[in-house]
Amino acid sequence: MTLPLRKLVALLAVCALALGAAACGGDSDDSTTSADVPADAIALVGGTAVPKDEFDALMEQVKSGYEQQGRTFPKVGTPEYQNLKSEAVTYLVQRYEYRREAQALGIEVTDAQVDKRLEDVKKQQYGGSDQKFQAALKQLGLTEAEARESIRDRLTQEEIYKKVTEKATVTDAEIQKYYDENKTHFAEPFKVRHILVKTKAKAEEVAKKIDGGASFATVAREESTDTGTAQKGGLLTVQPGQVVQEFYDAAVKLKPGEVSEPVKSQFGWHLIQDVTAASYQPLSQAKPSIEEQLKQQEQTQAMDTWMKQVKDKYDSEVVYAVGYKPTSTTSTQTTTQ
Repeated sequence: MTLPLRKLVALLAVCALALGAAACGGDSDDSTTSADVPADAIALVGGTAVPKDEFDALMEQVKSGYEQQGRTFPKVGTPEYQNLKSEAVTYLVQRYEYRREAQALGIEVTDAQVDKRLEDVKKQQYGGSDQKFQAALKQLGLTEAEARESIRDRLTQEEIYKKVTEKATVTDAEIQKYYDENKTHFAEPFKVRHILVKTKAKAEEVAKKIDGGASFATVAREESTDTGTAQKGGLLTVQPGQVVQEFYDAAVKLKPGEVSEPVKSQFGWHLIQDVTAASYQPLSQAKPSIEEQLKQQEQTQAMDTWMKQVKDKYDSEVVYAVGYKPTSTTSTQTTTQ
C-alpha cells in the first residue's frame, strides 16, 4: 500500500503514520533514570537514544501543518501544546521500539525498497514529477531524507505485519460454522410487500384488515406512508445492507405469503409480506469472502497480541528526559492493511 506524501508526516494528520496502536512504555527500571538520558535525546528505548533533533523537526512539521490550515499553533505551556508534545514523543518512542523489534524479527528494509516506494509516491501523487514532489516537501516542511525515513518506517511496519500474521489460517470447519451461524447474511435478493405506518397501534389496525381477508397490496396503497412503494402495492426488493437491519431480519425469515408481526425501525412500524422466499448463496460461492473476513480477524488478533507484548516489554525499558514523559497515554491506529 502506497501512502500519499501527506500521510508520511507524523502528527500532521493526527499521527497517520503511527507505528502501532500500543502506547509507549513507561518508566524504566530503577537502574536507569532520567539523568541517564543524553542531553541531546528525549528518551532511551532499551538503551537506544531518541534524538531531540528528531523531536524538534517533528514539531516544526506539525507547526507548518497548522500554518497551512490557517490555524494558530498552540503556545508552549498550554494544554494544547502539551498534548501535541506528548503525541510527538509517543510517536518517536514507538518508532524506535518498532525498529528494535524489526531487527529481532530479522526484518531489514533496503534502500532499493525505499527508492521504489518513493517513486510510487511520485507517480501516484505527483504525476512522476520530481519538481512537484520537491515543492510538496517544502510546503510540508520536510526534507527528502525525512520523507525517506518515514517511508522506511512504513515499509518496516508492513513487513512486521506480514511476519506477525503469516501463520494466521482459517479451517474449512471454521468457514462452515460461520456460514451456518450467519446464513441470512448470504441471502440472494428477494421480493416482499410492506406497509409503513407511524405507530404500533396503526400497524395492528392494518394487520387486522389483512387478517380479515383484505389484499396486502390494496391495503399498502391505501395505508402505507412509504411513498416510494405504496403505489406499487408495497412491492420492494430486499438484499443485505440495502434496508434497515430490523426490517431485513424480519423479512428474511418469512415464507411465501406469510405476513410479519409489526416491526419497529427508525422509520416507524412495518408490516411485511413475503412474495418470493429468500434463497441463499451456496457455501461454495460465499467461502472466499468468509475466509478473507475470518483471516483478517485472525491477523488483527495476532497483531493485537504482538503489540501488547511489545508494550509490556518496553514498560520497563523506556525512560524519558525530564519534561518529555507523555502526560497521557497516546493511542493511534495502525494502518498496515
